[in-house]
Amino acid sequence: MTMVRAGSLELAERMFREGGYADRGGDAASQAVLGRLLKDRAARLPAGERAAAYERAAKAYAAADAIAPQPYTRLNVATLNFLAGNEEWARTIARDILDWLDSGAQLAETPYYLEATRAEALLLLGEVDAAAEAFASAIEAQPEAWLDHAATITQLRAICAAAGIDPGFIDGLRPPCSLHYAGHLGLAPEGHDALSASVREAIADLGIGFGFGALAAGCEIVIAEALLDAGAELHVFLPGDVEEFAAVSVDPYGAQWRARFDRCLDAAVELRTFQQPRGRYQPLGSRIAADVAMGAAMMNAAQFASEAAQLLVADEGDGPYGTGIETARIGKLWLARGATQRVLRAPRTAPVAASGTKREPEGDPDLRLAALLRIEFDGLDTRDEADFALAVHDQLTPLRRVMADIPDQPDVVMPAGNARIAGFSDPAAAWRHARALLALPAGALPLKITGHYGLAHWLDDPAALVGRSLADLERIAAGALPGALTVSEPLARVLQLARSEQPHVEHVGEADGIELYAVTEVGSAP
Repeated sequence: MTMVRAGSLELAERMFREGGYADRGGDAASQAVLGRLLKDRAARLPAGERAAAYERAAKAYAAADAIAPQPYTRLNVATLNFLAGNEEWARTIARDILDWLDSGAQLAETPYYLEATRAEALLLLGEVDAAAEAFASAIEAQPEAWLDHAATITQLRAICAAAGIDPGFIDGLRPPCSLHYAGHLGLAPEGHDALSASVREAIADLGIGFGFGALAAGCEIVIAEALLDAGAELHVFLPGDVEEFAAVSVDPYGAQWRARFDRCLDAAVELRTFQQPRGRYQPLGSRIAADVAMGAAMMNAAQFASEAAQLLVADEGDGPYGTGIETARIGKLWLARGATQRVLRAPRTAPVAASGTKREPEGDPDLRLAALLRIEFDGLDTRDEADFALAVHDQLTPLRRVMADIPDQPDVVMPAGNARIAGFSDPAAAWRHARALLALPAGALPLKITGHYGLAHWLDDPAALVGRSLADLERIAAGALPGALTVSEPLARVLQLARSEQPHVEHVGEADGIELYAVTEVGSAP
């Protein structure tokens, strides 16, 4: 099912057929996989064509359930029939499921899934209050099974949409909110009780369970401490390794801040660091860490069918975000995404100059933040010269013409053997470019597109990008999936910041220690 999750549905269907699974009518597992393929295919169809497609998927799940009855397959039969418009038949199956659950039969499912199954069956019957109660019981059985909760919420929302039921009963049962946080350095280690109280109040009011940000001295450490005190998970994103970051953003402001930094870091459940040139402050290093942290908060919320919010602590300067350039940048970027934002004010009580007051530019002038795509045909390098010549005529040349007509063009294009590397300053433009290519009809050789986001050095005459990020892109390519966009974790997370076209991302493995995600358009159905 990896290819299905990756969005390479055509290749998954072909592998299913070529593997002979389509002919295994008596095999429950094959029929269940067929049902999943048909369900995913239905979700991609225009709204008017989905009913018949959902019905076909329901029949496949029914075949699986007839061979080896289990709650998972039978519930899919019920819900897919409901989405197909066969409401009475779906309700009949839902009642059968409830009778099965109440029969005392030994079912090989977790306590959570048994109660979640009950909730979904009850909702199919229109018993909203009972469904809410069952879902609450499921959550109580496994309170931190966030991904399982999210899967159930997605199903319940789909049923609500089809039945015209107000989904408001789900709101109080969603996983906690994910928070991106940031704040200025100009805070003395004592005398900030009022700020700490305001931060704690905001965390409680927003229902935060996960926090994503850096740990610079001052406001960021205050927020991180409040998150930990509230029992939230702390996810830390730093430009440079720990000691490099601390040397620039913690140690110069006093030993008290360093001790608090170390305590927060020890309690964090995740630490992500981003390589940058050593020697002096690199604004782009801070930018990539902040962008990935923001995307991580949004991706976490999306995966858990919950919400994301941002908490910023700005100084007393003019404007909505004070005098900090970076605070203003990330605040505007978040707000453009349409997500909840809280801005607290805290005057600068330590002698730290705001970035907006500095006149000399900081950082290396040749550095760029780039979204990189490696575009190739899977299997091209293994062809002999005769077959390669056919591929040039039938696939490579037509592809080059199509690429030239895509509205979102790269800032730089470089050859890489028989592949092409395209660099974009805007990650969303890279996603739209890749999406346009993957929408082309599949040929004899499927496209394989790899993506990464990181720092690179820009060279002129001719224009080129070089650096560690290019080497990482090659490592990612070794694990890329044909017929899909396979990207690194930084790009997967940053793509969540797209204003109106943020894609769905799914973890699909790793390559040489780099976590890999498949990127697809957000589906409109479960």
